Amino acid sequence: MTVVRGYCYASGASTRDACELQLTDAGIYELRASDGECLASGMFHSLEISSRLGDTPRFLTFPDGLRLETPDNALIDHLLAQHAPRSRATWLHRLESRKRFVLLILLVVIAFVWGLARYGAPTTARLIAPMVPPAVLEVAGEQSLAALDQLYFESSTLSEAVQQRVRDHLQPQIAVHPQLQLRVLFRSSDRLGANAFALPDGVIVFTDAMVKLAENDDELLAVFAHEIGHVEQRHAARRVIQSAMLTFLAIALTGDMSGTSELFLGIPVLLTELAYSREFEREADRYAFALLQRHGKSPTLFADIMGRLEQSHRCKDDDTDCDASAQPRSDWANYLSSHPPTAERRVSEDAKPLSVQ
Repeated sequence: MTVVRGYCYASGASTRDACELQLTDAGIYELRASDGECLASGMFHSLEISSRLGDTPRFLTFPDGLRLETPDNALIDHLLAQHAPRSRATWLHRLESRKRFVLLILLVVIAFVWGLARYGAPTTARLIAPMVPPAVLEVAGEQSLAALDQLYFESSTLSEAVQQRVRDHLQPQIAVHPQLQLRVLFRSSDRLGANAFALPDGVIVFTDAMVKLAENDDELLAVFAHEIGHVEQRHAARRVIQSAMLTFLAIALTGDMSGTSELFLGIPVLLTELAYSREFEREADRYAFALLQRHGKSPTLFADIMGRLEQSHRCKDDDTDCDASAQPRSDWANYLSSHPPTAERRVSEDAKPLSVQ
């Protein structure tokens, strides 16, 4: 006679009472309370036994819902091997005890998560983004512009004549993209310097410094074509969807998004999003090159102003006197940037362009 001692819980109750399981060599059990009352009986192999997890207590669940909790894992393992060798609790413990199997599962999980983050999220976002209603994009664009106006932008200091001249030069492209509802706005920003932004609702913002950086209006047209690419490809909506998917993935893996989980998951998520941003920039570059070629403009217009833009930002960041001989950023710094380096953009001018409507 084998005896397993522990505590019994009635079905749906949290209180416990001392009890013991008496088991014969034939695998017939009797569960008895501390006063000797028989609580249950039957065959041992019919019990539901929880998988072993280290040295945590095990639960034996009986057909009527009664449960026996016992810390004697070694005895339970012995009884399982003797009376229920094919039990799920037995082979799960065997698998989790094998380091090679655990390592294999870990590698499979890492590969699955990486594949989902690298390919699953962008593919899903690409499919979902075109379904986002225009009204949602309009609200997102208005809120984005309001936030930028509050945090970074001031009213443009460009004269009305300059603003109108630039708008007139860009108007033909606005006219051939009526579905995008493109609008051009100008803002001043000492913090952002020369820059241009495409908002989800089709608003494209030029900073005063960007207008002044351009040697001619065709260069602004090249930048405008790039920003149209962002709007056409719905990059803003895709980035929001991808970020949400990465957040949900992190929650699924860690159970929360606080404390240590932020430390370990923040860097991979950041690097993944930067990789997405660089892909978006390349897509917008190809769109701009195709659009410029379609309308008889050289793609070098875009590369030229991007070269000057990168130089101006590098000079601003270094806070020193800069010239054309300034050293470019390191490869690691380029990777941490959300934009491809200008040298790469010059090479990509000859790449096969995306189709332009």
